[in-house]
Amino acid sequence: MKKPSRKQAKARHPASPAPSLRHAAPAAAAADAGFARALTLHREGRTAEAEAGYRAVLAADPGHPNANNNLAIILRARGDWEEALGCYRRALARNAADPFVHSNHGCLLLDMGRSAEAEEALRTAIRLKPDYAEAHFNLANILRNRGDREGARAAYGEALRLKPDMAAALCNLGDLHKGAVELARAVECFVAALKADPKSAEAWNNLGETLKEMGRIEEAIGVFQKGLEAHPTHALMHSNLLLALHYTPAVPPQTIFKAHVAWAQRHADPLLPAGKRHANPRDPERRLRVGYVSPDFCAHSVAFFAEPLIREHDRKQFEVFCYHAAARSDVVTERLKGLAEGWRSLVGVDDARAAALIEQDGIDILVDLTGHTANNRLTLFARKPAPVQATWLGYPDTTGMRAIDWRFSDAVAEPPGEADRLSAERIVRLPHGFHSYRPPVDVAPPAEPPLLANGHVTFGSFNNTSKVTGDVVRVWSEILKRVPNSRLIVKSAQMGDEETRRRYLNTFVQFGIDAGRVELLARIDAADGHLRAYDRIDIGLDPFPYNGTTTTCEALWMGVPVVTVTGASHVARVGASLLTHCGLSELVASDEAGYIATAVALAGDPERLSGLRRTMRDRLNAAPLTDYKGFARGVETAYRAMWRDWVARGASQSST
Repeated sequence: MKKPSRKQAKARHPASPAPSLRHAAPAAAAADAGFARALTLHREGRTAEAEAGYRAVLAADPGHPNANNNLAIILRARGDWEEALGCYRRALARNAADPFVHSNHGCLLLDMGRSAEAEEALRTAIRLKPDYAEAHFNLANILRNRGDREGARAAYGEALRLKPDMAAALCNLGDLHKGAVELARAVECFVAALKADPKSAEAWNNLGETLKEMGRIEEAIGVFQKGLEAHPTHALMHSNLLLALHYTPAVPPQTIFKAHVAWAQRHADPLLPAGKRHANPRDPERRLRVGYVSPDFCAHSVAFFAEPLIREHDRKQFEVFCYHAAARSDVVTERLKGLAEGWRSLVGVDDARAAALIEQDGIDILVDLTGHTANNRLTLFARKPAPVQATWLGYPDTTGMRAIDWRFSDAVAEPPGEADRLSAERIVRLPHGFHSYRPPVDVAPPAEPPLLANGHVTFGSFNNTSKVTGDVVRVWSEILKRVPNSRLIVKSAQMGDEETRRRYLNTFVQFGIDAGRVELLARIDAADGHLRAYDRIDIGLDPFPYNGTTTTCEALWMGVPVVTVTGASHVARVGASLLTHCGLSELVASDEAGYIATAVALAGDPERLSGLRRTMRDRLNAAPLTDYKGFARGVETAYRAMWRDWVARGASQSST
């Protein structure tokens, strides 16, 4: 259900741009020898020994600028920011004219969220050494971080003028283009980065992500696979490959399942502590502590579904903790903070420390809301910080992990049988659907469908372009052919890219549709403006095999009926689940021909469309989708059963 566009690694600040890692010149002979030994160890990747060596130098000379700088690099990498900050300050007190230390100092300050001081440090480094490409690169990162796109673009350009083959700058410039929906230019940057450094993990990953967003799914999968050949331990890129596999019908569910298990075996299973026993009191009926982990506790589609549950939890039976895994914060974040008994930020907190925090909080049931999508913390779950762990909402498939015990779904999205065999977790099938939707703003739908004013039917889809494959365009084109004078509106952020728009429009033309019948819309930022765009649509068309979730709920909320087709797995059956539980099962087709026929028949029945428009909001208000209390009680019943299961298994193990 998550927008799949955010799973992108960014090249970081160079870890050791200071020449003190290359040609330091300490005053004392003993310090010189000690520093040289530590530097050699550092270069060889023997970080712990290098750290001991730098500390020995600093014991004799606490202000040693090069030892302070290099020790700070090690400390920063592992998150010991305050001590690293002290090292940089001591280094600058001894030698305030060292541009390399100023640059490193600025990178640390940016990590710490002190962007104004970080910018000052980087501008000082550039003033001291105008041809210092890495300082321009780091300044660009600061400017981008605070939203100054043009300033960042200029600074990356200067870094590349000085060092045309700086792969990290090419990567981050590409990411800047991607953020501005200049996807073709982003691809050019990532390709150039790979030419400069064929081993760049960020370039492989970001190129794959951008191609996926452009709807070039097969190319994206190939890029991820090539990147993983060079970087087999890159968990994020591997997760991106898993997500990409869902967009094409060419990969069968059994193959996708095996790919998830392979991810877990490589990245998660080795982290699972053997024989771990949790100290949580084994009382089956006591009040339970439930923890939710997500980077999307903000104005994001995940929050539209998670907030109703968090709000409606029975506080006599459940104590709610939220672990926010991203820095983004807004009014939704503040609202959620007020709903949780415990709120923890995991920004800058590594998995080991996060696991310790969760255990310290005494969480009984820990719930992942992210799966293999952006900024996930699956390797935190791999450490099994809670006795019962589940995944829900953010990802349309198994995680593949042994450490996650349960996964929420329903019998429509995953009928018993094959789905259970293709899930590493045990599936909890909620009886009335596994979604509870709260729209971001209260916008009333129009009284009548637009066809009455337009004189023609308008189909539409506001799904991410990754879901709009060539097969989808072919089927939608057939629907347009069978409904004379009909129109189609396709809206997504990626349509802001000219090349993507042109390619999609050409695809419709190749399938025999006049370009004037297809309107491609880019992102509308305002939530009410986005919802109001549904006023222009008579019938929503669900993509396949990757169905919409948030978009389907939005369309229904705005009075727009949605036609879907069921596929072989969860990702291709979410539309059927939503429509069935809203009493619209007649809009669910079993195959492609039925999908076309259903859409065409609905388009030919203006009276029915008018009736659906007028009654849809009442229908939703009476459906399980908006029965927030009922949904919470259903989930809580499942939580209690999961908890009793864990308690019983522990008692059974103790008696044998």
